[in-house]
Amino acid sequence: MLPTFSPKLPGLNLSVGSFLPRILLPSSEGMPLSPIDMVEPNALAVAIYNPAAVNPFPLPPPGLDYEARLAMLEARDVGLYVISGLSVAKLTSWREQVGLNIPFLSDEAGEFAAEIGIPIKQVDQRNFRTHVAFVLHEDRVLAVLLETDLAHNFEGLLTALDIAEGREPGVYDLPDKPAY
Repeated sequence: MLPTFSPKLPGLNLSVGSFLPRILLPSSEGMPLSPIDMVEPNALAVAIYNPAAVNPFPLPPPGLDYEARLAMLEARDVGLYVISGLSVAKLTSWREQVGLNIPFLSDEAGEFAAEIGIPIKQVDQRNFRTHVAFVLHEDRVLAVLLETDLAHNFEGLLTALDIAEGREPGVYDLPDKPAY
């Protein structure tokens, strides 16, 4: 069973087995691309989706090594990209601040969010907009992980990738020890 996994997450109009829409969005490549364009054919990928006009995931706290975590994904031949409600200029600035060359799609106009919805987490019977990670085979959704990215629930992401690859989930020795 996948951690933080929900076949139907409140606020989202897609679930495991569905496909990301083939909407063209402004990209880090300087031209409109769709989610399928962000993944090599027949490859696994992780898309971090944050519909809000905030950073897709935070600047690294002390002790967190984004490069090492990204290298763990690259060692598995898993691509990573971001779909965000930020503008291209703000995503470019964010990418420079985190120090990673992460490809991105900008959903500043909200077309992608209108199509797939906005993930909601519920805390104390209150709803909050949040972000999710999609584990993908090309553009087909294999897992939906609430509040998961390189900084948050990374072990859960690795577990979901193990399951997607038909392996038993392991024990993950992360290369860093962040201090929050």
